[in-house]
Amino acid sequence: MGTVYRALQLPIEREVAVKILRVSHLDKESDRAVKRFYKEARAIASLHHPNIVPMYDFGQTERGDLFLVMELLPGQALSSLIRAEESFSIQQAASILDQVLDVLHLAHAENIVHRDLKPENIQIGTRGMRSDFVTVMDFGLARAPETSNSAKQHTTIEVAGTPAYMSPEQILGTSVDPRSDIYSVGVLLFEMITGTLPFQSDRAIDVYMGHLKESVPRLSDLMPAAKIPPGLQELLDRVLAKAACERMPDAVVFRRALRAVAGFPPLDSNAGRSSPSRRVVALNNTSLGYELVAAVEPARSLGVEELMYQWSLDITQHGGTVRERRLGVMVATFPGLDQATRVIRAAMVMKQRTRAQRLSTLRPLYIRVGIHRVPSVAERLSEEAPRGGVVIGADCVEDGMVDVFSSGLRFERAGELRIRGQRGPVRLLHLISGR
Repeated sequence: MGTVYRALQLPIEREVAVKILRVSHLDKESDRAVKRFYKEARAIASLHHPNIVPMYDFGQTERGDLFLVMELLPGQALSSLIRAEESFSIQQAASILDQVLDVLHLAHAENIVHRDLKPENIQIGTRGMRSDFVTVMDFGLARAPETSNSAKQHTTIEVAGTPAYMSPEQILGTSVDPRSDIYSVGVLLFEMITGTLPFQSDRAIDVYMGHLKESVPRLSDLMPAAKIPPGLQELLDRVLAKAACERMPDAVVFRRALRAVAGFPPLDSNAGRSSPSRRVVALNNTSLGYELVAAVEPARSLGVEELMYQWSLDITQHGGTVRERRLGVMVATFPGLDQATRVIRAAMVMKQRTRAQRLSTLRPLYIRVGIHRVPSVAERLSEEAPRGGVVIGADCVEDGMVDVFSSGLRFERAGELRIRGQRGPVRLLHLISGR
């Protein structure tokens, strides 16, 4: 893109970074380079976020060179940290990528897809009390998502990005949208926790073919099982899916799932940012969140393993963490008192998926789901749920689901249940419909 200089802004004597593109030295690709330079300037100017490098000035020198003046960032590129560390813990990786995804949430909302997320474009430094403060840089390849009509108008294929981190649709030169950036962050997550890239070779074509055709290596083949938290493999499977339609739809959903896997506090449901008031609750007392217990019957039927694998993806996508899995039973935790909406929606998706598999295989597969704040009660509710049913404690609905009813959910009263250890009877609601 050009040369970056450390400079002094006069007369205020502020140190800055100046990126210069010497137009006179460019070859026949000069038009594309100039457009990319302008594109970066416009993207930075339109995005106001603490984790995006601020731009102070932009212009052209007397001899025609373009310049971009930005904040001089202390710290080092994420690529340097990756080389220095064998691997990151899931908490370290999540802390860094959580900030990257927050940037992407804003960029995508402004109709900007980065398209070149890689360790060299992520700066790690110190700001205030935080030693892993992230700054996302180089929006030179950014572009608006393409419509199906605009994609059809391409007469040549433009492969733009860095091979190791490119999504399959970027490699094919087809339309890109926010899910392309989701894929790139998935590659970053894989690299940080395993210490290696999912696909690497000295030849770019081999890397391209890996992204297009080969399966991503399993975490269990690269690291000890004790270092793989529940839900992490399922999360990577979803964000590194070859088809964009199978990935998580946006950066907020990815953030919620990543934070759940890492054991971080849930995001505020309105702002998409963490809620400090719930930090202790989420980390230290998961019983103050929600427990989902799902059982499939018959537990030994053909297709159950694949069905439960899909369940785990549904749980992860909705911000939960698979805590336990045994024959025909899956237990998941949704930390935080504001997660009732998400746990209900996860249950509905799991119910619909089970019904679809039953119809496609013509085999009697049925789900029973229990949801409650108390794990032992959720387990009992799962046992009491009717075939194909979802049962939730009525107190959970009253306290935490004010906005759920607008999403088309309907309940019917399912009586009361006395459970040992509970002072009074547990009032039940049966979820009978929802979209």
